[in-house]
Amino acid sequence: MPAPSPIRWATALSLIGHGALFVFFGAYPFLPGNRDSLPTLTLTVSMESGRDTEQQSAPRNPREIELGPAEKPVTALVADEKPSELEPDDDTGQSDPAPPPPPSGPAGSAAAPETLASGSPEPTETTDIITTTGDSERVVPTGPPAAEATIALQVIPSTQQAELTRRILKWAQGLRDSGDTPSQLSWEQDGRAYTAVLKRRPATSNTDIESAIVEISTTEDGKELRTLLHLKRLAFSHFTQLVDQWDAKVQLHDDEVVGRFHSNTEITLGYDRVIAPRFNGKVTTAARGFTISSWSNKRPRNEIFRAGLETRVGRISLPHRFLKVLTGKSDLSNAQRRTFDRDTRITFYPDGTYGAQRLARDAREERVVLGATPALLIGSRGTQLHVSGTLSGNVLVYSPEGITIEGNLFYAHDPRRVADAPDYLGLASDHFIEVAGPEVTGPGDIEIDAAIYARRRFTVTEEYKPDRATLFIYGSLTAGTLSATEPRFATRVEFDPRFEHTRPPGFPMTNHYEVEDWDGAWRPVEEEQE
Repeated sequence: MPAPSPIRWATALSLIGHGALFVFFGAYPFLPGNRDSLPTLTLTVSMESGRDTEQQSAPRNPREIELGPAEKPVTALVADEKPSELEPDDDTGQSDPAPPPPPSGPAGSAAAPETLASGSPEPTETTDIITTTGDSERVVPTGPPAAEATIALQVIPSTQQAELTRRILKWAQGLRDSGDTPSQLSWEQDGRAYTAVLKRRPATSNTDIESAIVEISTTEDGKELRTLLHLKRLAFSHFTQLVDQWDAKVQLHDDEVVGRFHSNTEITLGYDRVIAPRFNGKVTTAARGFTISSWSNKRPRNEIFRAGLETRVGRISLPHRFLKVLTGKSDLSNAQRRTFDRDTRITFYPDGTYGAQRLARDAREERVVLGATPALLIGSRGTQLHVSGTLSGNVLVYSPEGITIEGNLFYAHDPRRVADAPDYLGLASDHFIEVAGPEVTGPGDIEIDAAIYARRRFTVTEEYKPDRATLFIYGSLTAGTLSATEPRFATRVEFDPRFEHTRPPGFPMTNHYEVEDWDGAWRPVEEEQE
């Protein structure tokens, strides 16, 4: 065996010396006299299977938990439904799932240890701390769970809803003048007894809409059930266009109606390859159908009646007199009134005034401030009124004889551009309302912003003068009958949606109600009383 070389002896001595230094200096921090210098051991625990949602939503710092009396949870109303009686799109009655718990740190991740401890008081003595992150098994007691308050609903089958609605609306139609006293109706249907109690809410002002509440009750399997319907009485201004007797010589041709349309008789249509009438709202008629007078190319029904057509519905009668004798009992008693005993031209101005000028030679115009109170401008018997201008106010113009529109009638505050626009105009006559000839109105389009009621006839004069213009009515048009408008005017009648909840002062109401709100469900009376 050969002897070791000098280089090997030097290498061995170097290793021994470095080992001794390492042992001495590495062990020094762990000597008993220097415990404060111990390094902190951080243990991080991650759960690969996900977090416990219930525990995640609880505060991590016990000092931040403030215990108080448990609140009584109230669940969403749950319908006790029968799947066979529901349409695929019907609401199942189930409540939406609870929202996810708030994230415990930025972007929903776990907060760093120093963030969790930042709200805690600093320790008074130096201690050895091992900080961990992860789910805690500790549960903070919150007391026994509170009982949930629920009301079981039983969905009324669609066929039963339709029959109840038909019966109630027919009954309400005959009670329109019964005052504010509750009325009761009882009947039997399919072996079940029903009772309905109707309480009317009269209009509170001359611009309000009358309504009613109907409570229907019945018994099933020994349980008393009830449901509530909210009804709204329709004013004539609820219809974009309503015609009592359609003139068979007049065709709906280059015309558009945006909103609900009703006729008590058959309407007549005419169309060709280029032009056809368009109904963008529901169309109802008391007749069995409609008549096509002329056509050169077949068109599908849903292209003309875009929101559907319903035939053989109830007739909507027009009152014989628009205004009865104005007394303190009238809903017009709180309005300012002015009566004109001679033919008068009324011109509205955007500053909230109107001008009144007699149709006589050298007559001067009188300017009057409308003010904030609804105004009634009334022509006496045999007097005609002529109107035009830009209205800033709430006005009804009425003449038992007739009204002539001499030009544009605008609102100073356009409701299509101004939220809660305060301007309303009603034009009403027991005989006729007409649009003057082009020598008065001038050529081109005419716009009328108003609710119009012409008991006998709405007329466009000199309609055979070709102008290729449009008569645009923004509001509503009710007439006993209509004249032709072409070739002078194509017509477009668009509903003013404000008329769903209000009406021009004193505008007449129909004899029809409609269901405004109904959840279509029975409620057990005992559970409602608890």
